[in-house]
Amino acid sequence: MQIKKLIRTTTGFLARPWPVHALVAATRQQLILPFYHTVSDERLPHLAHLLHIRNVKTFRKDLDFLLRHFEPVDAATLVNMAATRIPLRKPAFHLSFDDGLKEVYTIVAPLLKEKGIPATFFVNSGFIGNRDIFYRFKVSLLLERMPEITKKVRKSVTTLLDQRKIFAHTLAGRLKSISYADRDVLEIIASLMDFSFRDYIARHPIYLDEAEIRQLLAQGFTIGAHSHDHPEFREISPEAQMSQVKESLNFMKDHFGISRRLFSFPFSDQDVTRSFFDRLYLPEGEVELSFGISGLKQEEQPRHLHRIPMETGLSSAAQLVKGEYLYYLLKAPFKQNIITRH
Repeated sequence: MQIKKLIRTTTGFLARPWPVHALVAATRQQLILPFYHTVSDERLPHLAHLLHIRNVKTFRKDLDFLLRHFEPVDAATLVNMAATRIPLRKPAFHLSFDDGLKEVYTIVAPLLKEKGIPATFFVNSGFIGNRDIFYRFKVSLLLERMPEITKKVRKSVTTLLDQRKIFAHTLAGRLKSISYADRDVLEIIASLMDFSFRDYIARHPIYLDEAEIRQLLAQGFTIGAHSHDHPEFREISPEAQMSQVKESLNFMKDHFGISRRLFSFPFSDQDVTRSFFDRLYLPEGEVELSFGISGLKQEEQPRHLHRIPMETGLSSAAQLVKGEYLYYLLKAPFKQNIITRH
C-alpha cells in the first residue's frame, strides 16, 4: 500500500503541467468518482489517527476544481450508464461519502447544495443514530488516549494483546492491527484505559441519525448502503459478505423507503471473488450498482465502479485527479487498468 501511495504521489507531481482535458482525451476515461468520508475544520479524535480529512476551505477548492473540468452527475445517471453501457459524452464526476458521518449533514450537504452538486452518502446500518462505533474509529480513540495512560496500564494492554497474538513493532501499531474478528478486545482495552466509547459518542455524536438521513433524501441526495458494521470483506466468509450487503440494503428500504440499491464496499473489494459479484446484482441479487476504491480503473463487471480516494494526504484535488489519469496512462501498455477476479 505504501508503494502504491508513493507512486500516486509521484504521478500527481509529474502530472501537474498536464491540462485535464488532455489527460481525459488520452485515457478516454470521461467519468471520475472522487470519494471522501467527511469534512471538518475541527480535529476529530475518532478519525485523527486514520485519515487526512479536508477542512472546509480545501474542500471548497476541490469542488471548484472539479466543476471547472467536469460536469456533476447524479446516481441515476451512473446506474443508467452501467445498464446501457453507453459512455458519457462529456467529462463528468459523481461525489460520494462513506460511513454516514454527522458532518455530511451539517457541513457537506449545505456546500453541495450551494454549488448544485449531487452526491451519494453511503451509510452503515449498524451505526445510524450512534448505536455503535466502527471498530477502527475505536482504535483511533484509544490512540488518542494513549499519552495519558500509566506504565501499569500500558503493560496490561500489552499483556492482553500478547494473549490475543496481536503483534507489531509498537503498541500503537498493535492497536492498529486489531481486526474485525478481534474487535471485542477494544472494549476491554478501553476499560483498562478508563475510557468509555459510550460517553464519547454521547458527547460527540459521530453518525447521522434517521431524521438527518430523511432530510438528506428530501434535499435530493442519494443514500446508499455500506454494510451493517464495516468488516473487511476479504476477512469474512462469502455468506457473511452477502449477509452484510442484504442487511444494510434492507434496512435502507424498510426504514427510509429507498428503492435505489447502491452499495459501496467497506474498506475495499480486494479479494472479493467473481462468484460473489455474480450473485450480487439484480435481478438475482440485491444490488443495482456497487463501488470500490481502486481509483481510475475498469472492471470486468460493468456494474462495479471504482472511486478515487481523496483523503490520502495533503494533495490538492488537481494533483490527485491528474495523478490518477497519468497513472492510468503509465499502466495502459501493461494492461494493468482492468481488474480481473477469480
